[in-house]
Amino acid sequence: MLNCHDATFLMSQRRERELSFSERMKLRLHVTVCNGCANFERQLPQLGAAARTFAAPPAKDEM
Repeated sequence: MLNCHDATFLMSQRRERELSFSERMKLRLHVTVCNGCANFERQLPQLGAAARTFAAPPAKDEM
């Protein structure tokens, strides 16, 4: 079974590439039994949106 570090890494990778069947099943099993990783998985879209906002160049009127 995956540890939390590997599970969160796979969740991040899933945003960049398609996971293999084995990776998807391992991740699903881990998230089923780990509340912390289930929470991280639910929050990942918001984290991505916040990172994109932070990385965006400032608007001209903000300079």
